[in-house]
Amino acid sequence: MKLRSRITIGTLGFLLISLTLCCTLMIYVSKKNMLNSTTSYTKTELEKLVANFYTNKSDIESTVEELTAETKLKYYFFKQTQYSDSDTEYVLQCGDEIIYNDSGLDVPTILGLNEDKSDIEMQGETKSDIVHTEGADYYICGVDININDRIYQVCIVRDITELYRQIYQMIALCVGIGIVISLAAAVSMIVFLKKLLRPLEQLKDEADAISQGQYQRQIDVKGKDELASLSHSFNTMAKAVESHIAEVEETSEARNRLIHALSHEMRTPVTAICGYAYSLRNMKLTDAQKQEALEFMDIEAKRLGSLSGKLTALVGLTADKIELKDIELEELKKHLEMIWQGRDDIFLTVENGSIRGDKDMLVMLITNLCDNAKKAGATRIEVNITGSGISVKDNGRGISKEDMKHIFEIFYQGDASRNQEGFGLGLALCQRIAELHHSKLSVESSLQEGSIFSLQFSYNSLMT
Repeated sequence: MKLRSRITIGTLGFLLISLTLCCTLMIYVSKKNMLNSTTSYTKTELEKLVANFYTNKSDIESTVEELTAETKLKYYFFKQTQYSDSDTEYVLQCGDEIIYNDSGLDVPTILGLNEDKSDIEMQGETKSDIVHTEGADYYICGVDININDRIYQVCIVRDITELYRQIYQMIALCVGIGIVISLAAAVSMIVFLKKLLRPLEQLKDEADAISQGQYQRQIDVKGKDELASLSHSFNTMAKAVESHIAEVEETSEARNRLIHALSHEMRTPVTAICGYAYSLRNMKLTDAQKQEALEFMDIEAKRLGSLSGKLTALVGLTADKIELKDIELEELKKHLEMIWQGRDDIFLTVENGSIRGDKDMLVMLITNLCDNAKKAGATRIEVNITGSGISVKDNGRGISKEDMKHIFEIFYQGDASRNQEGFGLGLALCQRIAELHHSKLSVESSLQEGSIFSLQFSYNSLMT
């Protein structure tokens, strides 16, 4: 079941319960007030009737003859009741003798008025009840009075059928209003929740799209509520996923190129070593040929060893494995001069001061750049080291615009250097060293005019 449906059903359930409780309470209070009003009025009327009897009691009892006394009793009874409304009926009875009863009900028996006739003056208790009979409802109340030592039952019967009909109408009205309100609330809530939860439906649609590879999908964010914030976070997540997937795909592609290039680079020396090993084992060779084969196998084995070393260095260069320290430029100069002792094609210029970095890594970067320059046919290589950066300029063959796009890729070698010794790892290694120094290796080059490789130290590499 959808969230919108669950919220609608749950809210409507609470609404119906609330309406039911409110209507029940309202009906109960209204019914009680209406009945209290009717019963109070009827009891008051009974009290007036009884009070009238007792007011004229001396006149009634002064008559010696019993028949005359009862006639006076009837007179005062009818005098008091002649102006009553149509819903009120009266009963005047003495034991089983009915003096007057226009209600059709045996009220004294129902109320139990003529059951105990002792000490009636002391009791004087008004009894009442609600009677439902023959499709009608009545409120009855009565009391025993003592006139001339005779016990009379004086009762009033009020027809409350209309009152109950009004109560039932009120109940039906409340139920009808509750149903209408619930239906209106249901429709309004469905429309409101559909609009309110539309961002969640969009989130679901976009999540489904992203799961199918459409990482560029975004949600149109409107408003500033929690759903808008959630939509914004989803868009941020989608962008991050798209960026991460792009990086993964790029890494995967680079890995495939690496594996392809590595297999290509290893194929030649391995084939040569296997060929010469087969010749040494199965063919009759002269000592000179054997020596030549061994020398070639040694060269190719060292070539494979160099390839392995450079790959290990490239893969092993991570930010948590180097520590940037202060390096005196004069010390770096002496180290490089020792490495290049006897070479007349490198011209080193170093200013006074210090830089912050890893000395061995920077030496590897500079020597690799110089080796690449020599492989490109350079006869003059100018190395300039300052507190702000390093540059290596050569007068070699230069790099074409097409090769410039790929020179920092692993195993990439331009056409001009295919016949030269190397694996295409040097510049990739140099770029990685530059990144670990919070910088980037840049190059300017033109064919037949040489190249300039530059590394500018960033603030972080200098100060942290």
